[in-house]
Amino acid sequence: MKNIKNITESGLEQISYKKGSLIYKFNEKPKFAYYVYTGKVDIISENQYKIGTVREGELFGEISSLFNKEHSVSATAAIDTRLLIIDKNLFFNKVESADPILKAIIRTLSLRLHDSNKRSEEIWKQLHLLSSIKKSVEEG
Repeated sequence: MKNIKNITESGLEQISYKKGSLIYKFNEKPKFAYYVYTGKVDIISENQYKIGTVREGELFGEISSLFNKEHSVSATAAIDTRLLIIDKNLFFNKVESADPILKAIIRTLSLRLHDSNKRSEEIWKQLHLLSSIKKSVEEG
């Protein structure tokens, strides 16, 4: 519980989202990284496939903030959710001031996550196509 107290007393702004609310959309320029204080957030691919869920105590939006690239996914509140927003410059400065080995680990994991998101979406596309073919065969 001490870590939560430190986070909430850190001066980070809190923002609440109702279930189904859009937090950010695909291709939007990043403004923040987000920490899930309470609730859950669904990560949605460009083609509207749910490719993950972020839970309490986890970060999201950090890759776009770190590399200053448009969001490669959308994020919506899976349930009523309260987030702590971390300004992208603050996040970037914390990463840049980290030990060089930690920076390398963060960058490597971030790139792997980005690749994993792309692969997940491709798998969903293929499953959707196969499901459509199966349905057509069963109906035809």
